[in-house]
Amino acid sequence: MNKFDQFRKKTFTPFWNNFNTKPKSSNSISIIIQSFKKFLRKNIGIKIKINTYKNLEKKDEFFSSYQIDKNIINYRNKLLAKIVVKYLRKSNLNFKIKDINKYVGEYCEVFQKSPIKELGSGFGFNEGLFLYCIIKVINPNLVIESGVMKGFTTYLIDSAVSNNCKLKCYDISFENIEYKSKKANYFQQDINQDPPNLKNKKVLAFWDDHTSQLDRLEFSIKNKIKFNLFDDDLSFLNFHSDGWPPIPSISMLFDLKNKIITKNSFEWISRGRKGEIWLEKIKKRNEINQIKTHNLFPNLFNITGFKNHSQCSLVILKK
Repeated sequence: MNKFDQFRKKTFTPFWNNFNTKPKSSNSISIIIQSFKKFLRKNIGIKIKINTYKNLEKKDEFFSSYQIDKNIINYRNKLLAKIVVKYLRKSNLNFKIKDINKYVGEYCEVFQKSPIKELGSGFGFNEGLFLYCIIKVINPNLVIESGVMKGFTTYLIDSAVSNNCKLKCYDISFENIEYKSKKANYFQQDINQDPPNLKNKKVLAFWDDHTSQLDRLEFSIKNKIKFNLFDDDLSFLNFHSDGWPPIPSISMLFDLKNKIITKNSFEWISRGRKGEIWLEKIKKRNEINQIKTHNLFPNLFNITGFKNHSQCSLVILKK
């Protein structure tokens, strides 16, 4: 059973030791502060947020270092379109090549107009390109976003979906949000606490909440969500790079299925903290057998000059 700490902004799952960190007790002073801020926001319309002048001026490299020559941009976009086409074909999605060429150009303009210029550790230019094109191709009428943070991916989703598509955005805290979509309904809770009605909907779910991706996969299977995007889909080789990994990730489940990892537990170090993962219960689960397609976003540094910010995958379930 997952436990959610809205004050630490963490999700606690039973598959690893959570760096021996426990949720804050109910008598924490943070509860008083958060409750006061919530009262002001709800009753007076005042939102308290502290920013330094330095933070307000900060921009990611995506918005401070980029190409402006039209010939180079056109050449780059042609190369990007070829990679996107190859990726979509591998994912067995139907599309027209001329549409992909158009989507790549659209995306570059959408990205530069982003209202959020400091993206943090989430999606960057490279990952956003695939998110945008995948949504355009699938054309859902409902997108679920679990894990919102500042709202950058919400902005990209809003820009990619049709006008009749709705968004449902879930997070255990919205205190860092900078962009809100008019197409979205916002829920400050985990999606499992009050699942939405998905009947007769063509749904795409974007999971970026650092919660066990096995649990999110179970949710999608139960609710028949065919199309899923899993951010921070790290394997056993690189999951130590994440400060709060979504154990087990989809890639980890495939590592176990392919018997790359055979031990039942092991330890690792992340940012000076020791973690321990327990695999016995995970190995007994069979949700992975419901996956038809699992396709990681490729690295685009050699074309865009930007490093990938995260490791995201498209997961398509069987019918």
